[in-house]
Amino acid sequence: MISFLARHSVVDVHYHQCFQVVVSLRNAFDSIIDGIAHQGLAGFIVNQHITHSCQAQDTEALVYFIDSESHQGWQLKNLLDGKPFIPIDTIPLVTDTNMARFAESLLNQLLPGFFSQRPIDDRIRETLTYIDCRLDDRLELDEVAGRVFLSAERFRHLFAQETGIPFSQYVLWKRIKQVIFQVLQHGLSMSTASIQNGFTDQAHFTRIFRRTFGVSAKQLLKNSRYVQFLTPYVEVALPS
Repeated sequence: MISFLARHSVVDVHYHQCFQVVVSLRNAFDSIIDGIAHQGLAGFIVNQHITHSCQAQDTEALVYFIDSESHQGWQLKNLLDGKPFIPIDTIPLVTDTNMARFAESLLNQLLPGFFSQRPIDDRIRETLTYIDCRLDDRLELDEVAGRVFLSAERFRHLFAQETGIPFSQYVLWKRIKQVIFQVLQHGLSMSTASIQNGFTDQAHFTRIFRRTFGVSAKQLLKNSRYVQFLTPYVEVALPS
């Protein structure tokens, strides 16, 4: 799960494999979601694979990217119930000067039981751990399926059922997050982090990132007050 505070943002049309929650902290903003224009939004929860863009030049907004396999991802799936998005009606009053704590509190209001966990098949849990440790390697579905004694077809179905996302898309999403995490937490260059996490080079990572988030990785970091990884937890202050 990633959360960050974006300010004065213009985000191109994009879509991603995770769920996204956007909540304005000052003024309403405009967005195009699934090809339909919406004006004066306080925020929204958008489903996986739904194209959207934002024009939010006059506000700051909390943005959350929530993994589909997480307990919160399954809460959002049930909440959305197949709808492309759900609007958030009111702009919240910021009552805590610690923005990381406020971001956590706000999401807990939207999703009661925010930090609780849901049961997941032990074979898929083992697979997720294996993927996390080998993002720099070639991760072939057949090979990973064999590690948990499943046929490729049975594994493909079970993985998507348990995580809400196909195997290859899950691996790509994890690699994108790990690059940003290593840049912020360990001070790696984006080029080094990209190669260490399975991308051909930085240009390859940049193309994938922009297609996924609607902005470049450098734009996101420059335009965000901080980036916070709720899982694993890290908060990194960025220059104004």
